[in-house]
Amino acid sequence: MSRLLREFSIIALLTCIGAAFSLFNGLAPLPWVEPDLPAGEIRLVDARVLNVLWIDARGEDAYQQGHIPDAIQLNEDNWDDGIFTLMDAWLGNPRPIIVYCSSARCGTSSRVAERLRDALPAAEIYSLHGGWDAWVH
Repeated sequence: MSRLLREFSIIALLTCIGAAFSLFNGLAPLPWVEPDLPAGEIRLVDARVLNVLWIDARGEDAYQQGHIPDAIQLNEDNWDDGIFTLMDAWLGNPRPIIVYCSSARCGTSSRVAERLRDALPAAEIYSLHGGWDAWVH
């Protein structure tokens, strides 16, 4: 019995040391700290490593001035036309969809992403943290 207790104590001690190391070195988030990235958002550094469909939720003028290569323009104003273009691209090659608007403060990308989640429940859909500003900087 003492051998079993000793092994259990060693495992418990090693577990506590590993957890403490992860917390103090920033390898694991502190449980009492709010996440810095809201649910449903993705950082540009993470998005760049994925093969994604980009959705530009900005207006026509902003889209014409510049957009992420191969981005599809889809916002609340051109929903009916844009959704067909998106469906054609996504059904031909299903992959994550990332929606962006002009900046971190605009809420258009979140609204469009939410609407897309309703329309395409099987799709993996995010809004880009920082929006177009993150791409150009």
